[in-house]
Formats: sequence, structure tokens, C-alpha cells
Amino acid sequence: MVEPVGSAVVGAAIWGQTLYNSWKPRKVGIYGAGLVGKTTLDRFMTTPGEMEDIPLEERTEHMRILGRYLLPKPTRKRISWKGQKRVVFSSDIGGQERFWNLWIDDMVTRQAEAIVYIFDDRVLKGGEEALQQIAGFKYLVDAIVHRQYRYRNLKSRWKGKKYIPKLIMIVANKADRFFDETAAMLWGQDRIGEHKIFDAFRDDLIRLQKAGVPTRKSFMATRIGWNVENTMVNLLTA
Repeated sequence: MVEPVGSAVVGAAIWGQTLYNSWKPRKVGIYGAGLVGKTTLDRFMTTPGEMEDIPLEERTEHMRILGRYLLPKPTRKRISWKGQKRVVFSSDIGGQERFWNLWIDDMVTRQAEAIVYIFDDRVLKGGEEALQQIAGFKYLVDAIVHRQYRYRNLKSRWKGKKYIPKLIMIVANKADRFFDETAAMLWGQDRIGEHKIFDAFRDDLIRLQKAGVPTRKSFMATRIGWNVENTMVNLLTA
């Protein structure tokens, strides 16, 4: 039989952890190649609801001053899923190759505790768009494994020497395009990591594991808001 005092202590601890998770600001880096859904995710987390297809003319761009792209400022989002809440600070950074260095700058400068790398079903079709998504992840992994960080100031240089993210989640977006019977079966058995859509990234995921960086995998459909809050809450459950 559990003593009443013990139950009260456990209950208070759980309540305290829930309160802590609900209000602690969490720094998250969200990266990925072009047109995979990063801006849609950013907008959905800011204001959940029905999303439009973002036109190409609204594709994320960044100002360049003195030969250097400016880092966008992070914005605050409040994520909620089945009573669990998280406060997320993240930036919307472009996915074109010329902006990839901004991923690293953002990650190190803000000391992002968790990284979300987004890709979509084009990785299954091959061609240049698939290669860009694979190469983008490899670029990110190279920087983390080898500590190949560029520093924007002395403070980020000092912090960056010991920086490593606590977790990286690789997310297959636009799941409404590829969620077939196999995906449904793996989803139901909590085995989505075995889906072929992750095959192109496995070597780099192994490199992260060897480097001591935990990884997770998830499906998402940002435009329709499917599995977005659940994924982000799970990412920041620690």
C-alpha cells in the first residue's frame, strides 16, 4: 500500500515537472532543404488552423549586408497536445543551399537544445530535389560531428566549443502524400523508423549515434496540421 505522504510527494513532483515543461522556453532549430514545409510549420506553430499552400513568391529569403546573410530573429510559439504544453523559440530559415550556413549559425548562436530536420516525399523520387534534401542533412551532420561551426561573435565562439544538440529529430513531412498501408502498419506498431522514406538518411543517423547524439524519427503533414503538436511535444519531453 502506498503511503499518503509518498503519494503526495510523487504527485507534487509530477505537477512540478508538468509546470516546468509548460513554461520553460525551449530553443529549437528547424532546418531543411527548399520547399519541404519549414515555413508552413513555423506559421502553424504560431497560429494553428487551416493552412494554405504557400506561394513561391513568399519563399523564405534573407537580407545580405556586407556579403553576409542576416540571421532571422526567433519567435515564440506555444505548443499544446493533450494537456501537455511547451514554449518553443524557433526561426524560419531558408532551405536554399546558400542559406545552409545560417542553419549552423542559428543552431550555435542560440545554443539550440533540439534540432528538427524536415524533408518530404520527393526524397523517394530521386533527382536534384532528393539530392538537395539528403545533402542538406549531411551538411548539418558534418558540422555537428566535426564541430565545424562558424562563429558570429566572441560569445558564440566561447559557447560553440562545447556545443552539441541534445536531440535531433528527422521528420518526413507531407505524410498525406506517402502514408500508405505500409506506413499505417508501421505507425500502429510504433516502428515508423523502418519506413523506406528514411533510408537515404540512415548512414548519417548512424554517424550521429556514434557521436553520442540521440535521434528520433517522425511523420508530419504541416499543411493540414497532422501530428505537428504531438511531434513537437515529444521532441521536448525530457
